[in-house]
Amino acid sequence: MHIIVNNQPKELAQDAVLQELLVSLEIATNGIAVAINNTVIPKSDWNVTTLNKNDNVMIIQATQGG
Repeated sequence: MHIIVNNQPKELAQDAVLQELLVSLEIATNGIAVAINNTVIPKSDWNVTTLNKNDNVMIIQATQGG
């Protein structure tokens, strides 16, 4: 199925969950926030949140600065 991740197209298996997407992208899960269709998904729900066709996923990495 087709989704958008940080404005880039991505193909996933049907019924994939958010955690599977993060693993496939090889993203470290510490210090990130994830929103699907402008709704922030709590980390505790990443294993049970199913992605749907045409979902817009935004992954935000926390950065340090001064």
